Amino acid sequence: MRISNRVRTLWLGIALCAAVSFTGCGRKETAPLSEGGENSPAAPGAKPAEATLEQQTEQKLDPLTQEDVELYLKVMRAAAERVKNPAPADKAALEGAKKIIAGGASGRVPTQDDVKTLERANLVALSMDQIVADDMKLDGRTYRGIAEAVESALQVPGPTVATGKEGQPLADLTPTPLKERLSAVNAANEKFLAPYRGEIQKLLPVVRNPANLPK
Repeated sequence: MRISNRVRTLWLGIALCAAVSFTGCGRKETAPLSEGGENSPAAPGAKPAEATLEQQTEQKLDPLTQEDVELYLKVMRAAAERVKNPAPADKAALEGAKKIIAGGASGRVPTQDDVKTLERANLVALSMDQIVADDMKLDGRTYRGIAEAVESALQVPGPTVATGKEGQPLADLTPTPLKERLSAVNAANEKFLAPYRGEIQKLLPVVRNPANLPK
């Protein structure tokens, strides 16, 4: 869910960081507590454990199956229909978010309940499929992995390279195991999804439309 992650993070981050000082924006994370309740310092000279590929991305790293695609389409079809005909709770979340944003502009500090309303409105606007998947009692991590795999394969952007004044690349383009794995699986998934591309590309602008965000 590449589109939603970027837009959702931007919108929600601005809304919360600008208006809610207690959410912790800009604060440093504290070290995890040990069993005795104290911060656990890293052992001198200890090398941090390297995260597995699965821990580095939410996307499913194995090629998509027919079952995966059928599940994704089932959820997205229901999500698109719900976006067009929102439930009362969906409407309430969006209306509540509008009031919170307007109040923040005038200096009102949102409450914890307001933060929850903003988060819910954010899902309604850009990730209705996650709400539908939850209603269907699906495993959220599994569904998001499939959705990310589908949408990454159909919307693979070209490489973006930062350059200096003389045009020299500034970014490190050295392939990593994760990049190589994703590149290979996205290529395989793109071919596999060819028969479904048309329908998916019609569903995405409905479910992941930034215009749905409350203003």
